[in-house]
Amino acid sequence: MAVGWLVVGVEPRSTAFASDPILDAKAKQAQLQSQLSAQKAQLAALRADAARLSNALSYAKTQLASVSAQYEKVANVLSQVKQEVADVQGQLAALNVQIATLDTQLKQIAADIVTQTQELGDREALLQDHLRAAYEQSQTSLLEVLLSSKSLDDATNQVGYLLTISDGDKALADEITALRQSLQIKEQNLRDGRAALKDARAQAQIQEQQLVAKRAELTTLQAQLATLKRAWEAQKAQQEAALNASLKAEKSLQAQIGKIEAAAAAQAALVKKLQAQQLAASQIGPDGLRWPEVGYHITQFFGPTTFTLEPPYTYQGVYYAHFHTGLDMSVGCGAPIYASGNGTVAASGQPLAPYDSAFGVILNHGGGLQTWYWHMQPRVVVSPGQHVTAGQLIGYEGSTGFATGCHLHFAVNLNDSWRNPLAYLP
Repeated sequence: MAVGWLVVGVEPRSTAFASDPILDAKAKQAQLQSQLSAQKAQLAALRADAARLSNALSYAKTQLASVSAQYEKVANVLSQVKQEVADVQGQLAALNVQIATLDTQLKQIAADIVTQTQELGDREALLQDHLRAAYEQSQTSLLEVLLSSKSLDDATNQVGYLLTISDGDKALADEITALRQSLQIKEQNLRDGRAALKDARAQAQIQEQQLVAKRAELTTLQAQLATLKRAWEAQKAQQEAALNASLKAEKSLQAQIGKIEAAAAAQAALVKKLQAQQLAASQIGPDGLRWPEVGYHITQFFGPTTFTLEPPYTYQGVYYAHFHTGLDMSVGCGAPIYASGNGTVAASGQPLAPYDSAFGVILNHGGGLQTWYWHMQPRVVVSPGQHVTAGQLIGYEGSTGFATGCHLHFAVNLNDSWRNPLAYLP
């Protein structure tokens, strides 16, 4: 990392405005040469760190695989037990419905048996009365009936009655036989139903016991799963941390190797860069840039950050996953914002719409130098092409775009490369 900072890093505030930038560049060139040997030692340490982190990553992967297997195994068993609990609950509910239905049916059968037994007794008593009357009638001969009748029609009726009573008794006897058979069937149904009801209730009790056991097993498995999940998450976090550290070390290592291999080219580029910065500074006057707000306090500095919403950026040849390309400062919502130097308005309003809804102003100061003023309120007071002077009002502090709370994002861009604003400010 040292090479990167030495090549383009945060220059002293006097660098951009030095009277002899070539002498400054040569001094930094000499300083770079004296530190190349130290860079090699740092590379060796980085390689050792990368190897150590790689071993930690392998161990974390092994542990995570083991915990993941246990977690998945318990999770599968837990899923099966949940399904079994649901099945037992469904079977038990269906069985209870069957028991209730069967119990109702048996009660109805028992009531029918009582009614039919009474009916059978009535039919048997009626048949006995008929048989007794028939027997008594049979003791009188047909001749006696004819002789005792008052008329032939009366005699005919009496004989017909004697002849037909036996048919009625026969029908009544058949009805009694049918009732007895029906009664026997119902009594058998009642016995069978009561036995089935007894078995169903026994089975329901077994199902209840199984349900209690399954629920207890489910509770145990849920506790085990929660424990394994915590262990799995911890191992996963450890693996991710080891992976991130390994990747970071690898990127740093590659960056350092690239810096050392390109040391000679970087020295020449440094001289050229300082000359360009001196040219840019000459366009904005001998006093350089001024602070765009009065009474500010800085809320975020320029450079790499852990804030994940910041985009990636390659700065001084090193790639950073999250990099803040300017200074965030705040006075308060609506605070006036002033031009940092003489220049021309390159863009104003919402220059990056629709990708970024923030309001802002971009000023060109000549020599490839630009200043950016971002997250302003919509009431921007300057227009593209307008010439402004240092200290001129250009807008007001706001919270537009992706801003959280009112603040000004102030950035310095030189030849399409972001620079640390502190190197240009008094």
